[in-house]
Amino acid sequence: MADKIITHLARRGGNRLIDLTLGKVLPEDPTLPKRRPTLLGGLAGAAAVRIATRSVPGAIVVGGGWLAKTLYERRRAKRAKKPEPADQSTPKA
Repeated sequence: MADKIITHLARRGGNRLIDLTLGKVLPEDPTLPKRRPTLLGGLAGAAAVRIATRSVPGAIVVGGGWLAKTLYERRRAKRAKKPEPADQSTPKA
């Protein structure tokens, strides 16, 4: 009986526990903009998960695409945050 209770609690609260743990281990990058999930994004994510779980090459492609997208968004956010340097060239007389 105790095993069933523990299993039920683990399944019910497992996602929350994983989310809290990942939040502490891998804090979110504050430079990335917050986005609301969209229907198209959800469908694309579901398709990517199906491809990634079917084969190792699929997982490599999906993981590589996700990594490239994350690095691109970080670079774009940092460039947008950084002020443009002033033109320091001296006019020629």
